[in-house]
Amino acid sequence: MRRLMTAAVLSLGLAMTAAPHLAQAAVYANRVEITRPAEGTPILVVMPEVSLGMLTAGGTVEPKEEWSQNTRKYLNDSLGKALQGKRYATASTDLAAYEDSQDQQMLKLNDAVTDSIAQNIGLLALPTKTSFDWTLGDGAAGLVPADSATPPAYALFVRCKGSWSSGGRGAAFLAAAAFGAAIPMGGQFITATLVDLKTGQVVWYQFNMVGMGTDIRTPEGAATAVDNLFKTLPL
Repeated sequence: MRRLMTAAVLSLGLAMTAAPHLAQAAVYANRVEITRPAEGTPILVVMPEVSLGMLTAGGTVEPKEEWSQNTRKYLNDSLGKALQGKRYATASTDLAAYEDSQDQQMLKLNDAVTDSIAQNIGLLALPTKTSFDWTLGDGAAGLVPADSATPPAYALFVRCKGSWSSGGRGAAFLAAAAFGAAIPMGGQFITATLVDLKTGQVVWYQFNMVGMGTDIRTPEGAATAVDNLFKTLPL
């Protein structure tokens, strides 16, 4: 019994480390009310940032570029299809590939704002910040294509990180469990933000752990992950 209780406590601690804001997810909002755009309104899908790797027996993560690139493509395709299924037009842009430093800075700014939202929704929440109020600033309007006849209303940013355990890591887990201990195993998570391109305001944020049995390195797994991500999308 003691072993089971120890493993349970350690597992809970690992879960809170991976997603600390889950402990207070019901306290803080993850969106603001918006007016749903008309059908056919363009939505700008920023090419997802993806970093995946293999968790070794020693606990280090070996980057797997092929996994990351494949998942990046599959998520981007699935995001576009899901939005088109909601009767929006879509356009995709890869800010990381642009030479314009302002575009790359916007990507970094969104990363910083997303991290701030995650902290505020979770255990590191600021006591004086009680509303969902974040922005990328006026610079977000610069993401709208200059030659666009119908400019996109929102931009969707998605990040995906995680790892899969190697065979050696799995063996280490079983060995630790035999002594009533637990060690972290691989897992993946996705975060997303929806940004109003007129004001730069972040109007929606979502954090999802990828479910067991869902392999986002495949087109089918990526589509499943996007469907789950979009359950709270205000569009």
